Amino acid sequence: MHAVISLAIIAVMSYFIYFIGEYFARASSNLGDYFHLPKSVKGATFDAVSSSMPEIMVALFAVISFGKFEVGIGTIAGSAFFNILIIPAICVFVAPVAFKVNKEVIHRDAKFYILAAGMLLGAALIFKQWGFLIALLFLAGYAAYLFVIAKDTKKHRKTNEKKNIAFNIKKEVAIFIGSIIFMGGATYLLTQQSILLAETLNISPVIVAFTIIAAATSVPDAVVSITNAKKGDIHDATSNAFGSNIFDIFVGLGLPLLIATIISGPTTIIFDNIEILIALFISSIAMFFLFNINEKLSKKEARIMLLAYALFFAYVVYLSFV
Repeated sequence: MHAVISLAIIAVMSYFIYFIGEYFARASSNLGDYFHLPKSVKGATFDAVSSSMPEIMVALFAVISFGKFEVGIGTIAGSAFFNILIIPAICVFVAPVAFKVNKEVIHRDAKFYILAAGMLLGAALIFKQWGFLIALLFLAGYAAYLFVIAKDTKKHRKTNEKKNIAFNIKKEVAIFIGSIIFMGGATYLLTQQSILLAETLNISPVIVAFTIIAAATSVPDAVVSITNAKKGDIHDATSNAFGSNIFDIFVGLGLPLLIATIISGPTTIIFDNIEILIALFISSIAMFFLFNINEKLSKKEARIMLLAYALFFAYVVYLSFV
């Protein structure tokens, strides 16, 4: 009975996150236009941060409220898999034009994503306790990414005229802030009930995080990217998928870890399913080479990506029964 109640609350909170996420994503995207950002930069920053907000909130609540930072790691790993395999694959089928990725996204966003996945794997393999060192390394990685983003934005502004903004910027900021508050409440309940469900079913909370929580928190990412793909904004859709993963790993783990370390000291990491992070790192390299060779995705390649995700998802579910 407890499991049924937890699943019901998880389902309701997942829908609420999706509902609020649409308003949040729209406001964030408008703010990106207000600051006159190129499409790939807006996708990698404002769109990525807005759609990744549920993941960072899960990591915050997991470590600060529930003392289970591995839940945040599992959620972000699962979301990263979803973002890099499912979202581009779906975008291939809904885009009205060929899913062609520019070199800027490949050599900037994809490379930083490989760096982020590699640092996450390395930290999990080498350190059993995460404190200031890991937190600062992750945040420094995102600072380096923002530095490159800023250079690209400056170059874009020099060569493109600023467009007139047709919306109320104060209203968009209010929606942006209000959405964060409501999403925070929903994410807290989602995290709480997911941990309770894992305890009720006597399975690792990492498994629940990788499957249920990651799926719920990845919905805003999917909404943003698919909406952009339908409009033919392929660069937005792709950079959002990569940018979300970079933000999730570097800030979604780095910031909660920094706060937790300040409050209660280093956090002990109990992450028994290291194969999840190994697979995440391998998939990041595979996607880089796939984009680098073809600079586009075909429907055949999209089907392979969907199959790869389904197989690994099934493997993670299998882990809950052994």
